[in-house]
Amino acid sequence: MTDQNPSRALSVVGRVETLCQVMEDRDIVQAIVAKVPVSMPSAVEALFDVPVWVGLGLVGLWAALDAFSERAALARHRCLACGKKCMPARFVAPYIQGNDGQALQELDDLRHLYAHNYAGEADDEYFKWQRHVVEYNVPLPLTCGAIFDGRRPQLELRHLRIYSGTVKGVLERFR
Repeated sequence: MTDQNPSRALSVVGRVETLCQVMEDRDIVQAIVAKVPVSMPSAVEALFDVPVWVGLGLVGLWAALDAFSERAALARHRCLACGKKCMPARFVAPYIQGNDGQALQELDDLRHLYAHNYAGEADDEYFKWQRHVVEYNVPLPLTCGAIFDGRRPQLELRHLRIYSGTVKGVLERFR
């Protein structure tokens, strides 16, 4: 039985977004800064590798889209970029608008980079497979405003928020 209600997927996106809220919460930041040893910089980044956590958040966003697309029985179109029946190819007009399609392709590439590689660092093995938008040693500005420098994305919490917004927008169009 198909289920095109995006509520569960939207709930996952909301939980991923709490990562940003927690890491930016003034009281939490002050507590972290107060407890960081004097030999380390007094910042959240001294205790948490923010880009890695952002990358893992992107994996969660991808998982929400993938789970929804499976339960909604979205058509599995062959992707023009990678040649597979990938997650981005399942979301077509009118559910994607503007640069949503590009953002979903980036999300798919980044998901592979964090879920199947070494914490977001692309190596030769990563580039053995056709990717949607990223290329080996080719800098690329991403739709979220981050830069993929040809080996790794330069991700911050604001980039996770932007991708979260894109994913929410796509899912909400199913309502």
